[in-house]
Amino acid sequence: MEENKKPLKKSIFLGCSSFIILLCLVLSVLTFRTYNRSLYHAYEERMEDIINYVYNHIDMEDLEQCVKTKEESEKFKELMAFMDGIMEDFNVHYLYIVMPLSVDPPRMMNILSADTAYGRLYEPDGYYLGSVSEEDYDAAEIQRYFNAMKYDKLTFFKDFSRWGYDYTALMPLKGSDGETFAVLCVDIEVYKVEQAIREYTVVNVALIVVLGVAFVGYFLSWMTRNITEPISKLEKSVVSFAKISHEQKDPEKLRYEAPAIHTQNEVESLSNAVAQMSTDMRAYVKNIVDAEGKVEVMKNQVSHMDMLAYQDALTHVKNKAWYDKVKERVDKDINSGRARFGIVMADLNNLKKVNDTFGHEHGNDYIFGACHEICIMYDHSPVFRIGGDEFVILLENRDYDNRDVLFRKLKEVYEYTSSDKTRDAWERYSAALGMAVFNPATDHSMDDVFKRADAEMYKDKVASKSARE
Repeated sequence: MEENKKPLKKSIFLGCSSFIILLCLVLSVLTFRTYNRSLYHAYEERMEDIINYVYNHIDMEDLEQCVKTKEESEKFKELMAFMDGIMEDFNVHYLYIVMPLSVDPPRMMNILSADTAYGRLYEPDGYYLGSVSEEDYDAAEIQRYFNAMKYDKLTFFKDFSRWGYDYTALMPLKGSDGETFAVLCVDIEVYKVEQAIREYTVVNVALIVVLGVAFVGYFLSWMTRNITEPISKLEKSVVSFAKISHEQKDPEKLRYEAPAIHTQNEVESLSNAVAQMSTDMRAYVKNIVDAEGKVEVMKNQVSHMDMLAYQDALTHVKNKAWYDKVKERVDKDINSGRARFGIVMADLNNLKKVNDTFGHEHGNDYIFGACHEICIMYDHSPVFRIGGDEFVILLENRDYDNRDVLFRKLKEVYEYTSSDKTRDAWERYSAALGMAVFNPATDHSMDDVFKRADAEMYKDKVASKSARE
């Protein structure tokens, strides 16, 4: 008998070490991402409160008039004092109102730039109502401000600039004509906080490593006393018994020398079971052989029953029951963000006419032949018969990538077969088709995509019926 190439103790050590390493990697990523998300979510809520607080204190008509005339009104000065107070109380990096003028060249007009009392007195920034900055912003920054002006809601972006590493919230300000004339912005520094998160993550990972090493040491010691050494003794006894049992025809010579194992766990029970096995091996083996035969028969029966339960008897494609199971799997993929699929709906035309004119036997021929064309075209996708004349194709992988080409070819196939007068009537296959692709922004389940594909199919059916009339 061959010597073990992978000793149990070594395998356990490698397994534990791999687990600790993987755990460190996973927890470090999760810790960083969780704290990062929490940080920015908290920032966004805080910035939104500040923006809304300032926004509610702005007289839009007065501010718009100040922008047009480049002259500060009393309300403008009150707003400046109010925003300066916000700077003092909320410890934000920047609070300002600007109007982007052009991307190329990058030009920004300052409207109001809040400052602290100290800054106003000793370090004025030099920005005043109507001043135009032509070197402080690059084209990409200006474009972000233009983009923010397109929305009626608060938007955010994070960027490195000459002002530092900031997270910016932007709220468009609209004038009396409904047009956006400026952008209210608040900036918060995030570099130091992100550095703290990284340091916190390192500390957590180091703690996990220390605990992991301690766990591995203790676990290996316990395993040696209770598992690996007793199993080693048991192995030697079993190998010796196996050599004696090989091609042995005399049951009296099948003697097993049981090792002294007193672990009071499953290893001791296993040793006792092996000892007992030596006394009734022949009956045991016979029972195993009989049981294997019965199990094989049962497996074949179960496989056949599964095939009948989930296969359409006429077309041999998947049936509605299997479609419902696949829908559960696809919905899980949607919830986890892994979904990438499309759905094609096919509803056979003229089936009732074929049944009424040529009988249900040829009606079945019509269904089978039309389904066969679908299976040929989508040979990498599951096809489901969900109704008497309705079929669904779930597009994934290769067929998903080639969906437009395949859909057009299937239409051409049905146009050809339906117009081919050399065929029998039940071989002139025709179907209304509709296709929809999963959109993560609007679709929350496979049924959402199914409904859109069904609607497209219905439009196709109406259009084809109008064309025939």
